[in-house]
Amino acid sequence: MIKKLKLGFLVAVLSLFVGVGSAYAINLTYSDYTDLSIGGYTLTIYPTSYATSLVTKSSTVDVVVPTSSTFTIASHNNIAVSASGGTDASSNACSANTNTLTIPGDSAITYTLTPGTGVCSSGGGGGGGGYSAPAATPAVSATPATPATPTVTSATPATPATPATSSVNAYNFGTTTLKNGSRGEAVKELQRFLNAKLNLGLAIDGALGPKTIAVIKQWQSDNGLVADGLIGAKTKAMMNAQAAGTVVATSSVNAYNFGTTTLKNGSRGEAVKELQRFLNAKLNLGLAIDGALGPKTIAVIKQWQEDNGLVPDGLIGAKTKAMMNASVN
Repeated sequence: MIKKLKLGFLVAVLSLFVGVGSAYAINLTYSDYTDLSIGGYTLTIYPTSYATSLVTKSSTVDVVVPTSSTFTIASHNNIAVSASGGTDASSNACSANTNTLTIPGDSAITYTLTPGTGVCSSGGGGGGGGYSAPAATPAVSATPATPATPTVTSATPATPATPATSSVNAYNFGTTTLKNGSRGEAVKELQRFLNAKLNLGLAIDGALGPKTIAVIKQWQSDNGLVADGLIGAKTKAMMNAQAAGTVVATSSVNAYNFGTTTLKNGSRGEAVKELQRFLNAKLNLGLAIDGALGPKTIAVIKQWQEDNGLVPDGLIGAKTKAMMNASVN
């Protein structure tokens, strides 16, 4: 049991969270790949994407992109994504079973992204993610799930109660990176998140110290992030997504601890044993749990990466680990 920790002060400003899913009222800069689970599908926000706000619902994502910026998101496993909002909603491309949408910046437009609108077909053009491949038509007949979207919208009137729970469902961690020694309102928000998610019982004093940084590093490792103890844009986004219920914490009993270093051919140790347990559980390989990673297993990893829309390089880094743990839950 983690003992009560005392934190302390960083200057930032609280923002308001409203919406059915998760919303970030401040400008977001994504410096790394960030996964979202929407309607049973996994979408990946690409690095160097920008959003003024991002709201996840049960089967859609609403995003506003700052003027002169872009927002890129991709789906995997041959699943198409449609985007609606402006006259030039988006441009997309389909490659290696991955559908990538790049949305232009226009702060006056809210784009609605809907995964599962068809089958990803090579050579897709612009204009909102429409797909004309004949084989995709049967999948489009599955789009009657889209009428369920009004049901989600009808749930929206219930959100007037959200202001009372905004401090529970979303947190304003500010725009600067929090670290050991940081102080202020943003640190208080971080303390509230840790109390709500990990039951730490921290004093809400706005002071961030080394003991809490140690907790942050473990949380980052458990959620497939780089365990550097720095609370930057990606860590903040993951925390808010988890608070809103759009991300399943990989620290559950079904998750695997693949460590913080990149695993590759020749790697050894407990992290490799966890990888072997994952492969046995997911692919029924019957590997010996000996903690030694060899070329035959690397070949299996490459195929798994390709099947899941990742670069098949045989390197088990942060993104591959996060997708493996996401496939568990």
